[in-house]
Amino acid sequence: MKSLFLVRAKEALEHLDAETIVTAYDDPFVFEDVPSGETITDRKSLLAYFQSLFGLPNVAFTDVKGYEAEAFAALEWTWSGTKRSSGEAYRVRGASMIEMRNGKIARESIYYDPRAPLSG
Repeated sequence: MKSLFLVRAKEALEHLDAETIVTAYDDPFVFEDVPSGETITDRKSLLAYFQSLFGLPNVAFTDVKGYEAEAFAALEWTWSGTKRSSGEAYRVRGASMIEMRNGKIARESIYYDPRAPLSG
């Protein structure tokens, strides 16, 4: 990874640091959680999204790898934790597709299989 924002976003994801992740986004931005159908365009809602995500039981993001080109980037990651409903551990791989602008994230769409972390 070459871009400072990608390095900062990777480290913030691994350290579950919602405040730092939000600083990686340009203004305006679009964040899209494709499996949930949620789209976020303001910092307050984005911060709340990450705080909620990082507050899940035993949540962790590992194996974070970044790839970038001139105006686009991609992150691969593994999301793990414990299901609240059953107490079972889960582990799911996901990816973020990122459009960059002004050295920051202009648009991010995340993709993962929601069955592992969200099912009974």
